[in-house]
Amino acid sequence: MLAICLALFGSFWFASAMVSINRGVLSIDYFRGLLTNLGVNTLFLWLYVLLFIHNVDLWLPVNGIFIIVGVFVPGIARFFIFKGIERLGATISSCLTNSGPLFAIAIAISFLGERPRATNILGAVCIVGGITALSWKGSAKTWRTRDLGFPLAAALLFAARDNLVRFAVVQISSPVVGAAIAVTTSFITMGTMYLAFGAKKPFPPNANKGFGYFAVSGFMNFLSYLFSYTALSLERVSIISPLVNASSLFILPLSSLLLKDVETLSLRKVAATALVILGVFLISWEKLS
Repeated sequence: MLAICLALFGSFWFASAMVSINRGVLSIDYFRGLLTNLGVNTLFLWLYVLLFIHNVDLWLPVNGIFIIVGVFVPGIARFFIFKGIERLGATISSCLTNSGPLFAIAIAISFLGERPRATNILGAVCIVGGITALSWKGSAKTWRTRDLGFPLAAALLFAARDNLVRFAVVQISSPVVGAAIAVTTSFITMGTMYLAFGAKKPFPPNANKGFGYFAVSGFMNFLSYLFSYTALSLERVSIISPLVNASSLFILPLSSLLLKDVETLSLRKVAATALVILGVFLISWEKLS
């Protein structure tokens, strides 16, 4: 039950970070904001490691897995997400990207030998369905079928990330060390991409406000990594991955409170959130019964 609570805490802080990012992008471009987010996240993870974790061995071979994770997520995964939005539009792309937990369970069954219960799988389906309902707004087909591969590839990378983290995190002394290595690699990867390909536009007048929101989101992401990596060290992917991805459960109330001028509440969003709650309950049922 502790792992489920930690996964939900991770999901809450991820949702909080997204709300802060939604504010930040109104003042500064996403790429610079993302680097600010990753930089603050990296800083606090290593501070946590220095203050609370002893006998850290950074040269364990298994730590290479966290480096691989950091290169592909968010680095390559972000590329696929952006290409998906460019080719398909934000609605279709986000819905397909949200299928990540189902890929995660499929990989966990084949790669980690997990055997999730029927309630576990049904709960994951409910969570994915609820998130999809939150994202979907209807769209006429103006894209090629092969373009569906971009968001699906992103979903697959996120799913593979959860499984690789689970495989590696049980072999090290602290899951936070793995999180720190992964986020540091992400920061270096995205920084290199920005230097090579990013548009170096002048800062807008209210850039400081945007940097502030992204810095706050970076601290929130630090908390989300702290909880989610710890949860993955305690429990299997088929339980943790859908719960960590259930951030819409928290985004709806947070948005209604903090983004009244940006987000609007609707019956569809409430119903979709209820479906996510049902999914969380079904997944938790195994540990409650």
